[in-house]
Amino acid sequence: MDPFYGAKTILIVLADGKMPTFVEDGVSVLTVLVNAAHAIGVGSCWIHRARDEFASEKGKELLKKWGISETYEGIGHVALGYPDMEAPEPLPRKEDYIHYVD
Repeated sequence: MDPFYGAKTILIVLADGKMPTFVEDGVSVLTVLVNAAHAIGVGSCWIHRARDEFASEKGKELLKKWGISETYEGIGHVALGYPDMEAPEPLPRKEDYIHYVD
């Protein structure tokens, strides 16, 4: 099974584990990538396997090969591609779903 769903483009988000908010910072980047892809009509899928991947010996070797400090940790991947189908019509909004408190 292909964990990247056959995507031709995979973005990897890494963050410096020495920073106290490295996970939150990396997740923010992933969120922006997914939203930006959608804004330009590109499909995306956020995949959580980077932490284990870059904690492995092979992942550490890749970081070294790429000249990235070993303090960096994997946060996630984003698979990019063009959807095979049209976007579905949005569902009707639920009435009285939002309640405003004064």
